[in-house]
Amino acid sequence: MWALPLPSTIFMRFLLLLTLVLFALLNGANSVAAQNRADRISDASATVTRAIAYHPAIKTAAARYSVDPHVLWTIAYLETRFRPQLVSHKGARGLMQFIPATGRRYGLLTRSDLHDPLRSIDAAARYVRDLNMMFDGRVDLVLAGYNAGENAVINSGYKVPPYRETRSYVARGVSVFGRIAQSNILSLEPGLQVQTSLVQQAASSTNPSALRYQPATSGAQSTRSIYFRQ
Repeated sequence: MWALPLPSTIFMRFLLLLTLVLFALLNGANSVAAQNRADRISDASATVTRAIAYHPAIKTAAARYSVDPHVLWTIAYLETRFRPQLVSHKGARGLMQFIPATGRRYGLLTRSDLHDPLRSIDAAARYVRDLNMMFDGRVDLVLAGYNAGENAVINSGYKVPPYRETRSYVARGVSVFGRIAQSNILSLEPGLQVQTSLVQQAASSTNPSALRYQPATSGAQSTRSIYFRQ
């Protein structure tokens, strides 16, 4: 079982910081019109609490497969808000929302595997590694490939496919990625630290080259068009 750390002054300050960051993100996301500000703060706080529980697993998987942990965090946020029990209307399951066919490719062979958050994060890191190799580490295309499938990106001339769902997913994802990377909420290891100047460009620029992940040190096909909607 993955346990949350015991409360402490540092932890509570960190939690407050993350809550404020995610509150800003949630304010920019689609939400029920009748939901008031207090509800959104509560949602952000709950999301932060869930996210923190998976930070060690995200960092471990990112280091294992030489991918940017901020991308994994962004995908988990977009897909399920860190809720491993969710099932989408299209049959995607688990924290990182794998459909069974894609899950089998990455070792998620049973329904239990799909809903195991640690295995889901590990599988997603492998998938992101493959997408990085296909799309030269471009965060926008990696997100597009995760949402619509790599073939959709390739068939669109290595651009974000012209699907409303995918373009919305990518736009929100790039925004989330830029903000959480700037805030360094995962306390990354030096070897995987994202360069601050590139993150700032990625958050404010539409230049595709600004969206490439460049680790400080060098490390080492299925289609998918689904993500969880609240």
